[in-house]
Amino acid sequence: MNARFLPVAALPLVAALLLAACGSGDDTAYPRLLPLEIATAEPAIPAHAEDAAADPESVRAELEARAAAAEASRPPTPQAAGPLAGRAAALRDRADALRATSPGEDARSDAATCPPGSTDPGCVPD
Repeated sequence: MNARFLPVAALPLVAALLLAACGSGDDTAYPRLLPLEIATAEPAIPAHAEDAAADPESVRAELEARAAAAEASRPPTPQAAGPLAGRAAALRDRADALRATSPGEDARSDAATCPPGSTDPGCVPD
């Protein structure tokens, strides 16, 4: 027999040993299935449902009171766009005023022209 084929022939045996070592034999490792009697049983009615069935009007009144309290605690709605429009107009006026005080194009024409390839931010390109 050729010694080269021995590891290939032993591969199924090694795989079977590894798989056998993975099993712990512990039945609690997997969840148990739910018995059919429990899965198909009628649902249990919670204790607070009996109160609602006995006196639905009091439950309705309590729910309406909770809704009113939630409505009262809600933050107020934002103001109309009027104040925002006023602020926007004020900002536009300020921008116009700043634009009027800026040097503008006239100052650039008086500045010296930059040599070709200059990276100086103060230079005005040709």
